[in-house]
Amino acid sequence: MAVFVMSAVMVSTTHATAAPYDPYTGSNPHTTGCAADAVTIGTRQIRSPQAIFGTMEVRYSPSCQTNWVRAVMSVSNSSNIVTKGIRRISSQPDGQGGWLGFFQDYAYDPASGSSFGMQVFAPGATCITAMAIVRNASGQPLAFTGTHADNAWEGFC
Repeated sequence: MAVFVMSAVMVSTTHATAAPYDPYTGSNPHTTGCAADAVTIGTRQIRSPQAIFGTMEVRYSPSCQTNWVRAVMSVSNSSNIVTKGIRRISSQPDGQGGWLGFFQDYAYDPASGSSFGMQVFAPGATCITAMAIVRNASGQPLAFTGTHADNAWEGFC
């Protein structure tokens, strides 16, 4: 007499997802769809003592609750590089028993036309800082937000 033993193996098809309180930090605002309802919440000139090279825009998506930096160049030179930076320095509750903390991201693109950086989740009144610096091919700063290339960060709340 043969005895057959049957066992069942359960396979889960649940996929890992980002926590609902921070699903977008470090992601592309266009591929996530966050750029669709974006508004500009602040601007700063990207300038040298002699000229305005462009504008740094801080963008906000109400549906995603994210911010990112877009640089719109008025002096286009594809051999120059525009660095865009964003920081979230926060001690706000994350809604999950923890805290939103520090996040920083930089994006580097040719200084022609417009370009953008990755986004940071910044719900409600979360403050962020942002910056933009244009450098030549040798890495020398030509224009920047803020008071100096070493102090280009600007605050937005």
